[in-house]
Amino acid sequence: RFGNTIYYGDPTKPELLRSAGVEHVRLFVVALASVEESLRTVRLIRRFNPDATILARARDRRHAWQLMDFGVTPIRETFFSALKTGREALVALGFPPEIADNRARRFKEADERMLATQHLVYDDEEALLQTSTQARKELEELFAADQGEGLLGSVARDSDVPLPAVTTGTQPD
Repeated sequence: RFGNTIYYGDPTKPELLRSAGVEHVRLFVVALASVEESLRTVRLIRRFNPDATILARARDRRHAWQLMDFGVTPIRETFFSALKTGREALVALGFPPEIADNRARRFKEADERMLATQHLVYDDEEALLQTSTQARKELEELFAADQGEGLLGSVARDSDVPLPAVTTGTQPD
């Protein structure tokens, strides 16, 4: 109806990708529900068109790492909604929107660093646990600094940004 050619079928089948001109496409968006089909499709696209940009929905961290193995930019399914929810929760608790934005941004950056670091070791369970422990410690230090505590707290206290009172509790693993 809008003048676009559409190819219906199973993207895990090489015949469909070839008939759609896979070797000439600059950008692919892969948003399949099945992790296995997503990875199979990405593998085929890479085989036919190694230079294409691929954006793909990732169900979880492990799926994101597997996509990254193919040079794909993973779009983590629940990550951005979780960030938005966390930001909105901070505002609802009385934090100024600028501080909530800052904390959401810092958490996002820390998590993206951890995703990249763990991508290098995700097939090594011991190293994965070690990087998780290290990342948790980093987040705890950031949260303590936000409350004016710990080593980083003195830096936060010396800044011009007022720190609201925060009630903390234990979080389940």
